Order: sequence, then structure tokens, then C-alpha cells
Amino acid sequence: MTAIAANTLPGVTTGLQRLVGNRLALAGVVIYFLEWVGIAVFNVGNVPASQGTGAAEILAQYAQHGTAVELMAGWLSVVELGRILFVAGIRDGLRKSGAETLLADFALVAMGVSVIVEILAWTVAAGGAYAAASGADQSTIVGIDAVANFFTQVIGGPFAASILAASVAMLRSRLLPAWLCWLGLVAGAIACVYGVIAGAAFAAGGSCASALCLTGSVLPGIAQLLSVTLLAVWIWMIATGLVLFRAARRQRIQA
Repeated sequence: MTAIAANTLPGVTTGLQRLVGNRLALAGVVIYFLEWVGIAVFNVGNVPASQGTGAAEILAQYAQHGTAVELMAGWLSVVELGRILFVAGIRDGLRKSGAETLLADFALVAMGVSVIVEILAWTVAAGGAYAAASGADQSTIVGIDAVANFFTQVIGGPFAASILAASVAMLRSRLLPAWLCWLGLVAGAIACVYGVIAGAAFAAGGSCASALCLTGSVLPGIAQLLSVTLLAVWIWMIATGLVLFRAARRQRIQA
């Protein structure tokens, strides 16, 4: 197949093309990781409540940590946008390099959905804290906590779908290292499975410390095992941001 013929295939680029980098993706990763600052600074206690927490303790946690939960909701409403900026950086790099961006477009939308869901989870929790401080009864706070918890459980689905779609787009473009694309593809696919079962696993028992999941539902144990892939996703995000950053720096030096 000639280079000209290869260019006619949708989404496939030739070795003659080079990646057009940017600093957006890496900046997005840095902003996203600032969520750990909020985790370290704001003591939100056990909010949303872990599986098995009693109703009285849920009410107490929301009442005790109200200000911290409300600050955390505001903080995450800003820093979680870094995830969208990260995927936008990938899409921008592929588009300017002449690669097809349909899957990258989908990845951007999916990441946006995951960010909206996470912001909603903490907004609901903050509303619960406000309600607890205003004298809401125990059952009301337990219900609010349940909604916040399940918003949290479904964040992983669209987040993983975004990683998977972006990785496939990167692999098809042949502009980024193959190992990096495959890392994101495998991690994203496994994380998708986690996203599907996370809510049911939480409802079935959350932690799998008891009896190594030899009794009752096996979903908590599977979810715990699959959640390890989040580390691979973080590595993929950092590496992708660095590759795009280095490509942008190389272009600037050559210019």
C-alpha cells in the first residue's frame, strides 16, 4: 500500500505525519490531580457514607462535617474540569495532526458526563449536609446519602468509556507510542467492567474483607480487584500528557 493510498483510509495516518503536541493535556492532568489537595485539606469524614454505616452515624457525619463537605463540593466543581481539558488536549493533538477525531469527540463527551456525575454526587452530599444542619430528620439524610453514594458509584462508567475511546483513537492515529495506546485501551476496558458492577457491588456489601467473598455476592470482591486498574489509568494520563507536552516543546524548538 502506498502512502497516498493509506491516507485515504479513515482514521489511519502514515509514518510521514508527526504528532502536533500541546500543553493542554498535561495541564488538565495537573488540575485533575488537585482533587487530592481537597481530600487532604477538607476533612469530609465518612461522607458519602461507606457501606454498612448505621442511620444515626450517617446523620452525625453529615452534621459534623457540613462545612468541609460543602467546600469539597465547590473545590471538585473546579478541579474535576481538568479531566475534560485533558481529553480536549488529546483531541486537539489528533485533529491538528490530521487524524480522525470521531472517537476522540466521543471520549470528550463521555468524560464530560463523568465530571457532571461527580460534581452532582458532591452537590447532593453538600445539600445533605445543609439539610442536616437545618434540622432534617434521620431518614431524609440517609436517603440523600444513598443518592450521593450511587452518583459516586456510576462515575466510573463514563470515565472508563472515555479512556477506552481516547486510547483507540490514539492507536488508530499511529501518532503516539503503541505501548501507551494499549495501556489505556486495556485499562479502559477493565475499568468499564468495574463501572458496570460498582453500584451493585456497593449494594451487595461494599468491602470484601469478610470471608474473602466466599459467602454471599462475589461482586464486591470483583469490584475491589478491578479498581486497581485506576492506577494504570492515572499512569496512562500522565504519560499521554507528557508525550503531547514534549511534542509541543519539540515543535517550538524547531520553529
